[in-house]
This record gives sequence, C-alpha cells and structure tokens, in this order.
Amino acid sequence: MTQNKTYRLYDSLEFFWKKKVWFIIIPVIVALLGYVGSMFIPKDGEYVGKSTIFTGSVKLEALTNPEHIMTKYGKHFTGKAEIFVPTRSYIKAEVYGDNEEQVTKELTLFNDQLLAGLMEQHDKVIDGTQTYALAQSARIQTLQQGIESYKKALANTDNLTEINNYTLLLSDAELNLTNAMATEQRVRNDIISYEKPGLANTYVVKTKSYGLEAAVAGLILGILFAIFILSLWKYILEARGSKRA
Repeated sequence: MTQNKTYRLYDSLEFFWKKKVWFIIIPVIVALLGYVGSMFIPKDGEYVGKSTIFTGSVKLEALTNPEHIMTKYGKHFTGKAEIFVPTRSYIKAEVYGDNEEQVTKELTLFNDQLLAGLMEQHDKVIDGTQTYALAQSARIQTLQQGIESYKKALANTDNLTEINNYTLLLSDAELNLTNAMATEQRVRNDIISYEKPGLANTYVVKTKSYGLEAAVAGLILGILFAIFILSLWKYILEARGSKRA
C-alpha cells in the first residue's frame, strides 16, 4: 500500500513560482503608492535653516533656556521654529519657511541677536574680573611698599617693643602679599580661560523628502502583502478542490 505524503512547503513554493509575476507587480504598486503618498505628507516648509551657537563660558540660565531664548530673540520668526539646548555650551536653532532668502534672513538675525546677548554677558564678566585683578595688583604694590617701610624701620631701631611690633607687621604684610599675588594670578588665569561665545555653524537647505524611504518601505510591505495574497489564493483553490472531490 502506497502512503501519500504531503509537502506543504514545497507545494507553496511551487505555487509561488508559478505566480512569481505577482511578486513584481504587487511590491511595485505598493512602492509607488508609498512614494506618491509621501508627497502628500505635510512639511513645515520648503527650506530649513539650522545653526549652532557656542555659548563659551557664559552659563547664565536666562541665556541658555529655550523658552526664554525664543521669547526674547525669536519673535521675528514667521514660520515654525525650534530652539534646543543639548548641552550647557551649545544652543541649536531650526527655522522653517517656503522662501530660502527669508529663512536665511530670519536665522541670521536670530544668530546675531543671541550672540550679542551672550557677548554682553561675557564682557560683563571679563570687565568685572579685570577690575578685581587690577584691585589686587594695586593692593600688591601697597603691601610691597609697606614691607619695605617695615624693613627700614626695623633696621633703624634698637627698641625691643618696636622690633616686635614691626616684626609682626612685616610677617602679616608678607602673608597678605603672598595671598594677594596668588589671587591676582588665579583671577588673570580665569580671564585667559574664559571662552568667548561664537557661531559654530549655520546653513539653509531644502527640507528632506521621504519619497525614497516610503518607496523602500512600500516595496518590503508589498512583498509581504504578495505572500499573503498568494497564500490566500492557494488556500481558496485547495478548498474548492477539496469540496468538489
């Protein structure tokens, strides 16, 4: 007695091979639909302008807060605009519009105004630090003059009480001189290391079209859809054949 065996996978592959043209037709149709559909996805504008501003050593909260920045420097934007603060040292802006010249103009104005605000704060810190450094420099000169006068006074007296007093004054002045010189050096190092804000980059480009991505996604989806359709087709044919038998 011969035993009948069924090879469902082989039968399916054989059926798919006979209908292989549908693996071209269906994916191509779905890919085209995906590409055409991507054209109708609303965009924020035909052009997008992007800029990155380095804040340097300025860490003022008001100048690194996206909402505050938009309120103070972004009122002139006519299209969609977004401000990002990815780190404490960088501010990123994205500006959208349908006119390249308009987007460039608005982004440039934003960059200039924000940089002016950052530089104003930068200059305030530098000016204040330099004033403090000059005050320390003047104090150093005063202490040095005092030390010289104490040394002369010590050399010109034999009075034990005066010697003790001048010695204490000299010791205190030398200690203050050492501290003042260290402070002045630290402050001047702070001025040297205090980084200036600057424009890292800025550019305007056409907004990206997702037609290619949509077509590829449609192609993959179309292959899966073709497998489903052909599997259903094969099942219906087998079901009809079974009923007739």
